[in-house]
Amino acid sequence: MKILLALALFCLSTSCFSQKGDYLVKNNGDTIWGDVKLKKNVFYVTGTTDAEINAEDVNKIKSSNYNGNTVVVCSLDLYTDNLASVELDYIAKGKIDTVLILNEIYSTPKINLYFVRSDFKVPFYFYKTPTDRKPVQLIIHYSLHGGYTSYGNDPGKYSGDNGRLQLVENKAYVNQLRAIMGGCKKIPDTMWELLSYRDYSLKQLIKKYNKCK
Repeated sequence: MKILLALALFCLSTSCFSQKGDYLVKNNGDTIWGDVKLKKNVFYVTGTTDAEINAEDVNKIKSSNYNGNTVVVCSLDLYTDNLASVELDYIAKGKIDTVLILNEIYSTPKINLYFVRSDFKVPFYFYKTPTDRKPVQLIIHYSLHGGYTSYGNDPGKYSGDNGRLQLVENKAYVNQLRAIMGGCKKIPDTMWELLSYRDYSLKQLIKKYNKCK
């Protein structure tokens, strides 16, 4: 009898412990408990029962192997702000099909903000409104303008201050957010002009937006 009781208590404690561990949530709401790892486009869950789930069928994860929890399968718009990689008067635009595990860094009734870093430590931000099926990438690109190396080709264009080499930010993300929040009178024009691709700046904008009816 004592052996059966001890066995029952062990099974109960094991069950409770697993509830506090890592897990994966599918789009249909099913939760699979166990160690979660992503390889290419497939999540592998090792637990009481092993499972292989395509990334496109996964909604969220909780895993000690990853910082984020929101799973997004997307075509990621790439960018770099590295001066050694940015070309003069040219905006390099590339895409890569990938699976991202986003970290939700700001949650509000109207719009949520997400963050992730690439393997090369490049930051990317995403947003999601209640009408969006999944988080949407906020787009940014950089290019170089000016520079005396181009003076001989077009002296008028590259004279004076224009001769200085400058890293220029293409703020596509501002237009994206303005399309959503443009009707909010509580957001001053200066906030749009000074908006930067940083979490504190994006959070301040969202905070203002949530004050609008």
